[in-house]
Amino acid sequence: MAVWLITGSSRGIGRAIAEVVLEAGHRAILTARNPALVADLLARYAGQAIALPLDVRERSQAFWIVETAIERGFTPNVLVNNAGYGLVGALEELSAESILRQVETNLLGVVWMCQAVIPHLRAQGGGFIFNVSSIAGYYGFKGTSLYNATKFAVTGLSEALAQELSGWGIYVANVAPGPYRTDWAGSSLEKSQALATLDPQSPYYELNAAMAQRYAAMDRQQPGDPTQIGRVLLDCVEKGWAPMHIILGDEARETWERYEPLRVFPQLQFVGHGRNEVKRPSEGTMRR
Repeated sequence: MAVWLITGSSRGIGRAIAEVVLEAGHRAILTARNPALVADLLARYAGQAIALPLDVRERSQAFWIVETAIERGFTPNVLVNNAGYGLVGALEELSAESILRQVETNLLGVVWMCQAVIPHLRAQGGGFIFNVSSIAGYYGFKGTSLYNATKFAVTGLSEALAQELSGWGIYVANVAPGPYRTDWAGSSLEKSQALATLDPQSPYYELNAAMAQRYAAMDRQQPGDPTQIGRVLLDCVEKGWAPMHIILGDEARETWERYEPLRVFPQLQFVGHGRNEVKRPSEGTMRR
């Protein structure tokens, strides 16, 4: 049975994955800022799991987690980089602190955990890294520019890392869910001040009002069951193989198909070395 190291395992997708793999008899290193929140899982699956405190923004903690787990007899061969959250609001209205916190958590946390775990996967002759990105890691949406930026970065990182590590039998998969039933749109969601207060003086008031309504309606009403994500990842590990990209949920597929025209002419244009212009389409065919 595999040993899974799961970040952000106290709630949402991370907790769902933990429950699935533990129920299947695998072992797990559960991490969270407050590990007391997974005490019930430790009691339910006595001997199968340990819980350790982790703030993924701290590189030193990533290495400490791995070494401590190994000392306690839990050498990870599956890493699930799940810790992360949404930041929404017009780019112009996001604070520097919010931007930095988003990048440190959603992107650098993935980098630090990979750096800490990869040497042990190589030493074991293989393993799995599942980086939880999003369908927002393939297409940008107004109001989520920073979240998009971090998830696009995770997607690119995963694709490149999969190529770097393939010679050691290490599979790296970019896990991209659509809307799944978690608190992503509720208590976990960080908003710009103008969005949180619906400031009527904001030049983005209409966008902010639409987003506030959308996320309030979405919270914990998303169609996807997060345990399905756990079952899919478990299936990969038990089959000994994982694709480079796993896009989850019917809604994610629909989003992919709806936004695909953004990747074709006129929004995407190839400009060769001998050309110094783009081609503007006629007004009747212009898309934005």
